[in-house]
Amino acid sequence: MSSLVAIVFGVTLLFFAILSGGDISVFINGPSLMIVLGGTTAAIFISFQAQRVFKVSAVLLNVFKKEVASPSIIIGDIVKLSLKARQQSLLALEDEMKKQSHRFVKLGLEMAIDGSPGTLLREVMETELDFIQVRHKRGANIFKTAARYSPSFGLIGTLIGLVQMLQAFGSDTGASAASLGIGMSVALITTFYGAMLANLFFNPVAEKLKARTEDEVLTTQIAIEGLVMLQAGANPRVIERKLNSYLPPHERKNHYDKIMKRQKGI
Repeated sequence: MSSLVAIVFGVTLLFFAILSGGDISVFINGPSLMIVLGGTTAAIFISFQAQRVFKVSAVLLNVFKKEVASPSIIIGDIVKLSLKARQQSLLALEDEMKKQSHRFVKLGLEMAIDGSPGTLLREVMETELDFIQVRHKRGANIFKTAARYSPSFGLIGTLIGLVQMLQAFGSDTGASAASLGIGMSVALITTFYGAMLANLFFNPVAEKLKARTEDEVLTTQIAIEGLVMLQAGANPRVIERKLNSYLPPHERKNHYDKIMKRQKGI
């Protein structure tokens, strides 16, 4: 919701700023918008495979999806699972595996229950993580490229408008300075569209996708390390201390002590 609210807030402020300065119709120009959107879209299809561009809507939805699961929650889940495995066995985690919503935790548990060695578990999950980063980077690159091209096409549109304006001004000897000013303002609208799209939409979306990838990478790295230690039969308290080292001090929680108190009925 924060992303959606921020976009609406930014657009609303722009409109209020425009309205306070005069007529908003001055900033509405169909041909200028066509030059920026059409040129940017064409450049994107030239730069990337069409199949990847058509999937950009699914990538965009990631901006408005629920945030990635908190690393602290993943640590708590792994500590709970390691306690159960230590008190019973790895096979006892089969039911817990089916309840897991985090894909990597579920995959790691499945491999651990199947008896896969820790080295293989780590290798498989790290390979998955590497290619997730590659896929996410491809999606963010489309928006970064759009942010780079849209101001350029805005400038191209401005040059087109200036050429047309000066041509008309040169052929009309009775043209006034007022008409020249109006023509100049229309020519500059295209640059406005390009800069606005780049800085209010394309660049922020690319940065949000990058931030989400970083959050997911951290959470997944914690899951990998925790599951490898769980598979090796490490002490749950040691697992918690190791995984908490990934987090800043203010985000660390003592899941182990809380779980033990609940088990003892305290």
